[in-house]
Amino acid sequence: MGEKISRYRKLLQSLAALGDEHAKKITSNRYKLMYHYFVRCVSLTSGIILLVEAENLAGAYALEKSLVDALLAGIYFGYVAPEKEVKETIATAMKGRGTGHSNMRKRAHMIDAELSRRRTFMTGMFKDTVKRSSELLNEFGHGGLLSTALAMKQSLPPLFADSVLSVSAISVIAFLGNVFVLENLDLAPLEAALKEFQSISQGPD
Repeated sequence: MGEKISRYRKLLQSLAALGDEHAKKITSNRYKLMYHYFVRCVSLTSGIILLVEAENLAGAYALEKSLVDALLAGIYFGYVAPEKEVKETIATAMKGRGTGHSNMRKRAHMIDAELSRRRTFMTGMFKDTVKRSSELLNEFGHGGLLSTALAMKQSLPPLFADSVLSVSAISVIAFLGNVFVLENLDLAPLEAALKEFQSISQGPD
């Protein structure tokens, strides 16, 4: 598992660098806000990798809700939210106040509708992301049996660690992937990152 964790960490660093490179061209407040959510996704994924490395799987899984929420919020503010909402969110944040909690299912539906309007092949991705993760998120949000078992730090199959690592990494790739497609950016670097992700996730522990 140690080598796999190291490879995931290097992959995340390359994805962060890729996002930072294109962020230098950002001019609008909307895209600046989206970039901050991308940075949040990277930070959360970095934290998840660290927690898995420390064998704190309960903590790693608990961060997944924040990661999925940051992914949704970033794409939502970048491409879906009305300009008025973007300005109000930025103004609220600048005052040091919280900006509220998103309705994950509703926001995912709105994102999918808007992205499919822009690119007909971009259908249902975020709705499926929320659907796949909702059961797990509820389990940890309500302190269910799985979260209790993981907190006991007993010997668990590598499948648990593999799952949280792959979900966190693919979330960052998905964030960049949507931006690259919608902005007509060169997909070659992202395709290379996806190939590396597949090599890591399918490789031995």
